[in-house]
Amino acid sequence: MAIATSHRFSADDLPVEAGRYRLVASPSCPWSRRVLIARRVLGLTQAIALSMCYDRGEDGFWEFTGPDGEPGTDAVLGARSLAEVYATTPGYAPPPTVPALVDTTTGQVVSDDSGTLLFDLATAWWDLHREGAPDLYPLNRRNSTDAWDEWIGEHINRGHAVATHCEDEAEAAVAAQGVLVAFDVVDTMLARATRMHPSREGGMTLVDLPPLSSLVSIGQFLCGTEPTGSDIRLFTTVQAYEYGGRQSYPGGEAPQISFWPALSRWFRALEQRPGWVSSDERGALGL
Repeated sequence: MAIATSHRFSADDLPVEAGRYRLVASPSCPWSRRVLIARRVLGLTQAIALSMCYDRGEDGFWEFTGPDGEPGTDAVLGARSLAEVYATTPGYAPPPTVPALVDTTTGQVVSDDSGTLLFDLATAWWDLHREGAPDLYPLNRRNSTDAWDEWIGEHINRGHAVATHCEDEAEAAVAAQGVLVAFDVVDTMLARATRMHPSREGGMTLVDLPPLSSLVSIGQFLCGTEPTGSDIRLFTTVQAYEYGGRQSYPGGEAPQISFWPALSRWFRALEQRPGWVSSDERGALGL
């Protein structure tokens, strides 16, 4: 984290207020895409404005996009580099990261944890959701979403980050293998739940399995018949893996997602849902 303490939306901390906050994100960042998906599908695009970063600037940090779509000064935040915004934030330690939620009344970053932001937008911002918005963290599935969120974070999201960015080849190789085995697990769970042949079951061990609370509600999606926040957390990492990340895995190019038939079907079904992939994100992913 770039700031020492991410604030939360509650009566004791941050108020939920349309127009007060600005989300700084990059379409090339899977952590950003988590929050961007939630913002779109929940109908919060008018309530929470967006400032985009497409690349790194001369200081090596995320650079804002100006009114003409080129690198430049953000008209609202008055900064060219995200580092300038973080610099005014108490408890900040480099590097500045995305996504970052800025309170425009103070100009400071108040939250930079993608998982926290995803959950808060889905729950604390309920009153501002569009009519018919999905319930990404339903109360009757909370044990399952909690269990999946933790398991996905430990076995897939962090592992993928290490596999693609760690300079220690041995550590990267171990992390990559862990991600591939975790894909075996998810593929098998989805296959069993949807009556597909569990072709990757041989790659599983008892140690690999997620907690029972995450398995009892699995269906077409991780927690039933509709996508939840857990699906978003997994989706953006699978997306990053499929569109470029797998080519950076140690030992050469890792398999395409089609290697896991049930996981692939899950991924393609989400990829085609309205709001899950924007035109900016398609461009950043080379689609």
